Amino acid sequence: MLAIVGAQVALAPRHRHHVRPLSVSLRVLCLILPLALSLGGCAGRTPLPHAGSRRPLALTLPHEGDHITDVRVYYAIPILQKSFFWDGNSEVDSAGLRIRQLWQVENDVALGVGLAATNWFLGGPDVQSIEAEGVGRAYVYRSDDDSYGVFCDVTGGFQQATDSIPPGGTEWNFTFSFGPGVVVPLQRALDLQTGLTYHHISNALGRDSPRNPSQNEAQLWIGLAFRF
Repeated sequence: MLAIVGAQVALAPRHRHHVRPLSVSLRVLCLILPLALSLGGCAGRTPLPHAGSRRPLALTLPHEGDHITDVRVYYAIPILQKSFFWDGNSEVDSAGLRIRQLWQVENDVALGVGLAATNWFLGGPDVQSIEAEGVGRAYVYRSDDDSYGVFCDVTGGFQQATDSIPPGGTEWNFTFSFGPGVVVPLQRALDLQTGLTYHHISNALGRDSPRNPSQNEAQLWIGLAFRF
């Protein structure tokens, strides 16, 4: 009897509990809720600046401690056959490239040296020369925001040419110059410069010497200055 009852129990169908799958709406809610909580927690926080982000530096004029490489091109026109300084009875146009290395010893004062390569237009075979110079620069004006400045350069040097220049003189001459310039910062370490320079060359043999045809000239120039 027990065996029969056990068999009937074994053969009786079992009731299975079926778990209803989550609806699509519930699934979406489960995904969105954590994200919403996360965004809500971050909304009240002030974002931290990126470790490598920096505000751009303002453009400035050269200051004490800067090393400057001044590169310029120029064209020179003879002027002032009679001047307060020296006579200049030669009339030869010239053009060239001038490179200077300056050290800003104070905010408004720079000292340096330079080299100039010049071509003299004689109407026939041209003459070339190399000039070595010492340079002094003083700023006479700086804008309040350092966006531009005005300076004056004074130089003295020695020039050696491939032939007598001015014609009838000697291959060697002494040089002197002064004049104003304007500088405008383009980048943090790059400036645009332009100006006008009074430039004198003479072999210092004296006014009475037939071999001293000195020259006064106005050099119009433009160039770039690289700061290090």
